Amino acid sequence: MYAQESLHDSLFMMLYGCIAMLAVVAGLYLWLRRDNFILPDITPPRALRRWTAAFFLMAALSHAWWYVLGVYWLTDDRLVRNIVAVTLDHVLLVPLVMAMLLRLLQDRHRRLWPWVLTQVPILVFAAVGIARHSEFYGFELTTYWQVAVMMVFVVYYAYALIQYGRWLRQNYADLEHKEVWQSLTFAVGLFVVYEVYTSNGGELLREYLSQVVTLVIIAFLVWRVETLEELEGSEE
Repeated sequence: MYAQESLHDSLFMMLYGCIAMLAVVAGLYLWLRRDNFILPDITPPRALRRWTAAFFLMAALSHAWWYVLGVYWLTDDRLVRNIVAVTLDHVLLVPLVMAMLLRLLQDRHRRLWPWVLTQVPILVFAAVGIARHSEFYGFELTTYWQVAVMMVFVVYYAYALIQYGRWLRQNYADLEHKEVWQSLTFAVGLFVVYEVYTSNGGELLREYLSQVVTLVIIAFLVWRVETLEELEGSEE
């Protein structure tokens, strides 16, 4: 919702609200329900279920703050409004995505705090961008930094997947684990979609597309959580 055009499109706003509510429902479902609906015989990793639920709820909040900023607050200063909203997306949604992806890998507990720290410069850039009313600090530097962080994370994640695949072959050779490379494909795709979403200029068609993609992501993640079996004997 970078521009005002989408705020005046009733069909888009209905879709926007429905996707937000769907994210809330999916998040509460994963958070509160212990048994699977899709595959009742599968027990998924509890940490993955919680982190995915947190991601869904934060995605719903992202919808809320974009709407509130677009309609009720900072409506006369589009630049500052967008800097605030994009910064919130960067520093709150991205670490949750990283945590969720790391919890797909069950061979060991991988730390999240280094990736949280990588978001701190974005807060600094955003503060300077707001203080100087600068699009360069508010958008360009944050985008460059976030892309660099994501590229480093994807490389790290690919290495972690190689370790995970080796661990699976050593300990669970009788199981099929296509999710190893599914996870990498999903990670790359998710970050690409996120950058396209946060870097669009408010074109209405891309706003619609972002909501459809969000729907696909919600459906895929619910399916992934409820079909991934928890494995025992993970390394610390």
